[in-house]
Amino acid sequence: MKNVAGKYILLIVMAVFITASSSAQQRKFLYDVIRDGKSIGEIIFTEVVQGQKKFLRMTSEVKTTMIFTFTDNTLETASFNKGILVSSSFQQKQTGSDDVNKSTTASGKNYKLTDNGNSKLTALPPIRYNTLLLYTNVPNNIKKVYSANYQQMVDIKKIAADKYRLLLPDNKYNDYTYKNGICTKVEIERTMGSVQFVLREQSTIAK
Repeated sequence: MKNVAGKYILLIVMAVFITASSSAQQRKFLYDVIRDGKSIGEIIFTEVVQGQKKFLRMTSEVKTTMIFTFTDNTLETASFNKGILVSSSFQQKQTGSDDVNKSTTASGKNYKLTDNGNSKLTALPPIRYNTLLLYTNVPNNIKKVYSANYQQMVDIKKIAADKYRLLLPDNKYNDYTYKNGICTKVEIERTMGSVQFVLREQSTIAK
């Protein structure tokens, strides 16, 4: 049942993407995942804008060998309407960890949070900024960002002219560096150690 729910959400998001792409502007960003100076994976980030709707999708594939082979496959999506989060999802398969399948869906004045099949309604103000937006929107004057993984608002602060720090609940943090309004590098801490996402390529398609 857990996988069914996740696949259902993914199918909805994919259908929306297909529909939106027929008359929308799409931006695509490719990032190299770097550890100890070597590429160990790739991130594909896509943004589709259609009128007042925005759809975000990020996939990452990481594979590296330490004492054993470590893999990390993540899919995260989000959809906004008139600047407010309508739905988001976070799915992850990682060596040595249980599969993660979470979703956040607007429900009246609340948000429905689902974590591996368990759901609850949570009173949250309209969410206007989440972690996926950090890749294409500089968080100027933003103090809180919604995390689809942690399913809560987390703090963010400016630490340099073009650099912002996202403070995570587990006492770790991610640093985002920007150039011309686009995130060009993310420095993070993971199970495998320090990792960087470095922008390699970007493109824009108007349809």
